[in-house]
Amino acid sequence: MSESDRPYLSGVLEGFYGRPWRHDQRLELLPRLRDWGYDSYHYAPKDDIKLRARWRERYEPSEAAQLRELVDACRAHGIRFGYAIAPGLDIRYAAGVELERLVAKVDQLLDLGVRDVILLFDDIPHALDADSAERFGSFAVAQAHLAEGLFAHLRERVPDGRRIVCPTDYCRAMADAAGDGWAYLHALGERLGPDVDVFWTGDEIVSERIDAASLADVSAALHRRPVIWDNLHANDYDLRRLYLGPLSGRGADLRAASAGFFTNPNTPFEVNEVAFATLAAYLADPAGYVPETALEAALEAWRARLTLDGGEALGRDELRLLTELCYLPWSSGPAVEALLRDARALLGAPGDPGDPRLARWRDFAHDVERLLERLTELTDRGLLYALYAVIWEARAESRVLADYLEHRARAGSGARFGRPDRLPNTYRRGFAADVQALLPLDDGGAIAAPATTPPAGTAPMEEVP
Repeated sequence: MSESDRPYLSGVLEGFYGRPWRHDQRLELLPRLRDWGYDSYHYAPKDDIKLRARWRERYEPSEAAQLRELVDACRAHGIRFGYAIAPGLDIRYAAGVELERLVAKVDQLLDLGVRDVILLFDDIPHALDADSAERFGSFAVAQAHLAEGLFAHLRERVPDGRRIVCPTDYCRAMADAAGDGWAYLHALGERLGPDVDVFWTGDEIVSERIDAASLADVSAALHRRPVIWDNLHANDYDLRRLYLGPLSGRGADLRAASAGFFTNPNTPFEVNEVAFATLAAYLADPAGYVPETALEAALEAWRARLTLDGGEALGRDELRLLTELCYLPWSSGPAVEALLRDARALLGAPGDPGDPRLARWRDFAHDVERLLERLTELTDRGLLYALYAVIWEARAESRVLADYLEHRARAGSGARFGRPDRLPNTYRRGFAADVQALLPLDDGGAIAAPATTPPAGTAPMEEVP
């Protein structure tokens, strides 16, 4: 089937690192995917041990039964089920027995009803064992040999299935860093059959913007339009954060320039309502899509499902505050960003105790504290526990900053600020915090030019006795 004849794919890709979703959560998701207008669900959790680390091992009968139930449920709801397998960590491409093992493993999945198969080569070393290097000469040729060996088998067994590859260089930053003029992607694209789709995440692993122009080079290299693997809402690289803001930065021309679009969302299943709903709104009308409008509609639909103990729904303002605190990778929500601008200005010029910006910070810290109290009443305890650490930290930090800003306004910038409720030498500590304190970061969070002296390991805003 040529590229132009293949239906556009859209849906959810469970492709993150960390705890996979539960079986009952996947079953809960499927009818909602159809309601949102999606057509696919891809099973690709990196930490399903038999998908990646032990990809050669067949599933036990109980595991296979669950996968069969999931495949059957997808079919019942009109959703395509895609199974991903990731052999790239340790496969020996030149060893014929390895292809046999891969085919045998995938055959087990085909026997369970799987029709769409994804071959993942992402996040692996750009290296070959000696035999494979001698036989194939390049990483791309070795991977294409393996992929086409598997796909030739699939074309016979499931001719109506979709076949997808995630390359090792799956974004522009990786392809550029290789320094070979994108030779890997060109070689892979030349050797994969025209019926094979290829994933792409955009200019970066997590791309702030993706549009048709940004896909021109990869489409030319691969000789096909890519399928978008969108990591905008993925949080597995920073589990201290969650992303509840709307799909943003996706051009109106992107659908026509791609062969499919999948969201790889937050690791906690319970927090993905906005990610799922706003991508669906974008795909339904790319030209008319407005992120803020889609967000409001998604929040209203989500709020109807967020009941508190006693039957009351979480308030609109409360849910909006939650979203503002956990917005998108590059920013908090607009209201919280305005407060942060106030705080930066006050740190530069403390002002006086009557400054309205101080009052706004006191009110904000109180609202965040109240939000956490309200969230503890959620009947969906899984959602509470997914949110707990993030909102707990937001509550603690907003309160400290509000107190510190007021302290500076009353006592001056040079006065000592102590917090008796903090245990000495514990605030913002731990290995990760200590390493971050050593790195010279610029305002955007990028590593800047080395400092002449290492920064202090304690936070600048608070000196604890």
